[in-house]
Amino acid sequence: MEPRARKLKILASIIESYVLTGEPIASKALAEAMQHSVSSATIRNDMAELVASGYLEQPHTSSGRIPSQRGYRLYVDHLMMGSHELPLELQGEIDSRLAAFSCDPNKFLEVTASLIAEQTGLLAVVTTPTDQHPRITNAELMPIGGHSLMLLIMISPAILRTRVCRLKQELTPELTERLRRIIRGRLVDLPTERMNDEFVTETSVLHGNLWELLHPLFEAAKECVGESEDMQVIMEGQSSMLARGVFAEWQIAGIMDFIEKRGAIEDLLGEGKGYANSGRTCILIGNESHRPELEGTGMITERYYGGGQTAGWIGVIGPTRMNYARLIPYIDYFAGAVGNMLKEVLGG
Repeated sequence: MEPRARKLKILASIIESYVLTGEPIASKALAEAMQHSVSSATIRNDMAELVASGYLEQPHTSSGRIPSQRGYRLYVDHLMMGSHELPLELQGEIDSRLAAFSCDPNKFLEVTASLIAEQTGLLAVVTTPTDQHPRITNAELMPIGGHSLMLLIMISPAILRTRVCRLKQELTPELTERLRRIIRGRLVDLPTERMNDEFVTETSVLHGNLWELLHPLFEAAKECVGESEDMQVIMEGQSSMLARGVFAEWQIAGIMDFIEKRGAIEDLLGEGKGYANSGRTCILIGNESHRPELEGTGMITERYYGGGQTAGWIGVIGPTRMNYARLIPYIDYFAGAVGNMLKEVLGG
């Protein structure tokens, strides 16, 4: 075997073994794993060269070797065996469980994150979809008492917001229907950038004696729009990662603190670093993110598309030594499934 090919095979074997055991790999154990196709002496020499080149590390003088961040990057980009599709039975189960919540956008993405965490055992991260030109796509009023209405606002691409509004006047079915027609007529298809204090005041005044009823409803709609402007990040799997000892509690706290920072994860994922050869899956290893909170982690993410200008992110965060080849098919499938279901919900 040509020396370079042999070293790459040794590196791949060390990484795959370390992913399974979390223990440094010695030359003798590696020779056995490779069925003595390469002698222990040759393996020791090659391992020493891989350490010198920065692809392996030696934690202690007498210990075996472990992969470095540079070694993982070489493995992910060039040595990792091609990932396979998920079994059809598992695909069907995922589709079925997601479809049960496809008409409730907020719950749908929460269930998506829960399923990813359940299937991978890692911290699942799902962002709400964003739209370059968001607008109000639907508005409804539901009576919930003699003086109270629930306002439901749907904002593109798939954001649902609600507010309970208590009004001064007792509501009859006729009055409720009149308010509903005005709210829908003024709000449906309205670009969210136009929903401001000036719009609320002008629109309320236009309807004269209904001012006291319409003004709180339009104010509530403005609040709903304001809440939807920032991308939301949904996380699941924190407790299971702590229980499994994947990360220490302080590391989990640092990771969650980073994710919850306004715009931090969107900025990171939008930088376009770490894309694998397929051009679809983004893999960031260790300090490639240049974020101290993510030191010692690996991140696998993929963009999902819900039609038009709508898009969000799906992914997992785990230890650097996670099984990238096994996890990529999960992220790839979930990204496709979520995108397809959002297209159906949005009529796209």
